[in-house]
Amino acid sequence: MRYPESAGLEDHLQIIKSEIADFKPSRVAIDSLSALARGVSNNAFRQFVIGVTGFAKQEEITGFFTNTTDQFMGSNSITESHISTITDTILLLQYVEIRGEMSRAINVFKMRGSWHDKGIREYVITEKGAEIRDSFRNFEGIISGTPTRISVDEKTELARIAKGMQNLENE
Repeated sequence: MRYPESAGLEDHLQIIKSEIADFKPSRVAIDSLSALARGVSNNAFRQFVIGVTGFAKQEEITGFFTNTTDQFMGSNSITESHISTITDTILLLQYVEIRGEMSRAINVFKMRGSWHDKGIREYVITEKGAEIRDSFRNFEGIISGTPTRISVDEKTELARIAKGMQNLENE
């Protein structure tokens, strides 16, 4: 484990490459990219992320990177340094207030080359690990941090679901 402040981005990249060459892992995790981004330009940070992800792909290693936002709830941008164009999958985890209680939300924000569930789902962390629950139905504005309860016409909603299922069968 190395701390972000212990070296510059170029040094961290070389250390990561060296560790990967020695250890030969199938997966690598960096927690957190945002810690490495502190005090450097967006361009330098972007070049670092390109270097790490490019090397991981070249070595056929799955990369898992976390990136925290300055905001506690809500989000202005998924990535201010535009690293979303480099990544294949983005999972958005955030806290939301629903009916006066704090809940956790998860959304597959992006998954390159794949159809994926676009629902914003609640997740809980139990003694057995993470558990993904149902979508936050009847709410909008979850990602913006201002969830609002909406009324849903059940007949219209069922027709929408049936049409979606029919489209999947026709593909």
